[in-house]
Amino acid sequence: MRFPRLLIPAAVTWVGAAVCSAAPTLAWVGVLVAFLVASACLGCSTVVRRRRVELRLGERRTGSVVVTTLLLCACSAALFGMVAASIGARAPDRQPEALQALGNAPVHAEVAVTGDAVPTGSVTAEPTVRFAADLVTVSDDGGALEGLSVPVLVFAPVPAGRAPRIGERWHVGGPLRWNAPGDARAALLFAREEPELLGEPPAILDWSASLRSGLVGLASTLPGPGGELLPGLAIGDVSQVSDAVTESMQRSSLSHLTAVSGANCAVIVWLVSTAVAALGGGRKLRISGALLCLVAFVVLVTPQPSVQRAALMAAFVLVMGGFGRPIRGLAALSLAVVVLLVADPWLAGQYGFGLSVLATSGLLLLSGPLTDLLGRWLPRGIAALIAIPAAAQLACQPMLVLLDPAIQLGGVPANLLAGPAAAPATMLGLLACLLVPFAPQLALLVAWLGWVPATWIAAVARWFEGVPAARVPWPEGPLGVVLVTVPTALIATLLLFGRDLPSRWSRTIGVAVVVALVALCGRAVGDGLGPALNRPGDWVVAACDVGQGDAVLLRQGAAIALVDVGPDPEPLRACLDELGVSRIELLVLTHYDLDHVGGLDAVVGRVDEVLLGPVDDPEDERIARVLRAAGAEVRQAGAGDEGVLGDPESAARWRVLWPDPAADGVEPGNDASVVVRFDLLAASVLLLGDLGEQAQDRLLGRHALGDPVDIVKVSHHGSADQSDRLARRVGATVALVSVGADNGYGHPTRSALEFYEATGAEVLRTDESGIIVLGPGDGGGFRVWSERGG
Repeated sequence: MRFPRLLIPAAVTWVGAAVCSAAPTLAWVGVLVAFLVASACLGCSTVVRRRRVELRLGERRTGSVVVTTLLLCACSAALFGMVAASIGARAPDRQPEALQALGNAPVHAEVAVTGDAVPTGSVTAEPTVRFAADLVTVSDDGGALEGLSVPVLVFAPVPAGRAPRIGERWHVGGPLRWNAPGDARAALLFAREEPELLGEPPAILDWSASLRSGLVGLASTLPGPGGELLPGLAIGDVSQVSDAVTESMQRSSLSHLTAVSGANCAVIVWLVSTAVAALGGGRKLRISGALLCLVAFVVLVTPQPSVQRAALMAAFVLVMGGFGRPIRGLAALSLAVVVLLVADPWLAGQYGFGLSVLATSGLLLLSGPLTDLLGRWLPRGIAALIAIPAAAQLACQPMLVLLDPAIQLGGVPANLLAGPAAAPATMLGLLACLLVPFAPQLALLVAWLGWVPATWIAAVARWFEGVPAARVPWPEGPLGVVLVTVPTALIATLLLFGRDLPSRWSRTIGVAVVVALVALCGRAVGDGLGPALNRPGDWVVAACDVGQGDAVLLRQGAAIALVDVGPDPEPLRACLDELGVSRIELLVLTHYDLDHVGGLDAVVGRVDEVLLGPVDDPEDERIARVLRAAGAEVRQAGAGDEGVLGDPESAARWRVLWPDPAADGVEPGNDASVVVRFDLLAASVLLLGDLGEQAQDRLLGRHALGDPVDIVKVSHHGSADQSDRLARRVGATVALVSVGADNGYGHPTRSALEFYEATGAEVLRTDESGIIVLGPGDGGGFRVWSERGG
């Protein structure tokens, strides 16, 4: 197979853009070096071309190869110089010295919105949005700077009317934080007050924004994750996709389906060309109509990097084909990459752009040879269905490990199952989007039809997210990239040049690939299935490793209780997935410190009943409102509250011991933490929240704790503020300490550990063991499994 030569200048342009954008002070040096290299290559090619006339036939062919190589080098150097010059000319305007001189002082800014507003924050904080914009004017007490064009990312409270739209101008006030020179956004702007609308967008942008918002509003009436995904599949709008669905799509390697790219543009070109041809239109009319609709589509879905790449490729193919000079896919990709990087060199550092280019390269280069290989054992159609997602994932894997240090073994089968549903969801969603202004009822019907394949995609993502060994942990950073790039390059070499290589080299590469795959599969079994097989299937208590925070699960039969949710949703979500927990019957939030409620997003919509501690701040009431809106029964806990966990026939009793409304002087906060005792059939468990020593002694004085317990969750991550009397009275067999490694607070303290060790308790710590799971053991004891200790 001949190597596509245009890929070399495109790759050099990409490297030049990445290097020079990260170090813009070297850009003009790069221009000079590129000019010298290009001149030298052109000069040498002229000399070789003149001498080639005098050479014999065989030598002429060699001279032709040399000339071609020199011209390729000259072209690559020239493109490197172009992208370096683009950076050198534009870098000072991206981070103006006069603006940087303001430091962290708050400024009043006028911004032109360039990206859709996306909700941010969590249920424990005020709702905010983030959106990309260009900084146009900045003013402070010292004067005003006008005529700016600084790309920024704005974080702001949600405006009272509606979120900002592309093309609008808004007034935003707050401090600037400058990013590294190579970042796509030159700075971050943190607004302290609601933005104020200053100007409406141009008519065409207002039209596209109303169409997008119409589809999003229509999809919000559709149930479940299918409604969330439909706008993303059709127009790339993921503003309404929940964190849980986003996580499922990422972990199953399906997130590319909600990024508008080549498939969407191909659908547009095919639909328009087919329609014009059916009406009797000629080639020129088909091409013109397709180009016009491509432009409108880009405006509709917003010019994201993957959209720009796909649209440019489609335009090159259409135009060159119209002139009778068909262009291959790799040549179109290379030209699109060069044009985009010269126009905006800072695209080189964006993951979205990189993954889009790599995935397209993999499809164009590797899907054919991989189909031929698989076709030896499978029917051609099935081989192609497997080869397409495999080729894309193979090409993207070196970059994917930078985003998520893992190998997604479930990505290919997930794409195999979900891929066929993407095209109908895209076409139906796009049709619904266009129908909303004119025929809303018909648009709703079409959206319901698109909801069916969208729901199937979400179901596939959710299922593969929970498959053991579907995700193999991988080393982080440069080492992880190297370890995955080497076997990827070997596989690509074997697929592309296997027939041209000497048999000895082919066998050597084949053996190396097989060894790498066997090692990968072995690690998958060891890291995925191994822990699942060794972990007690009848576990009753599990302490999730959520860092410096609490999140303890209790199980009675199929019913689950969760006490606190840790500081961040991601570790808790991973723990719930690891243990197969999808529904929570009882959630207890002991108090409102972030390390106990910050991870609430991981369980919203999955809870039946909630017990809350005393409100410490009016902002805390938002948590109750969010949980109620998600369908949970919410009430404030107090001493004496009790209930059961599980089915009535085998239910376990729980009882709240603290806070006591009758106890004077207990202020909301740590000392008002909800203390609850669970009497499970296999173990009695006491969870102490963050009670300090005095509150623990008051608890002893006011309430009967009952019999000694089997397991105690040590208060406040093992701080020194503990009651020795309580530790002796509890008499636990196991003392769980939920604490983060290197937390900076000195937790757990030696004195707290000694209190419980002196009572004969086995102390287990999440900072040392990761997730800790306890199941019933022989002779009334417990079997202990931990994430790091087995």
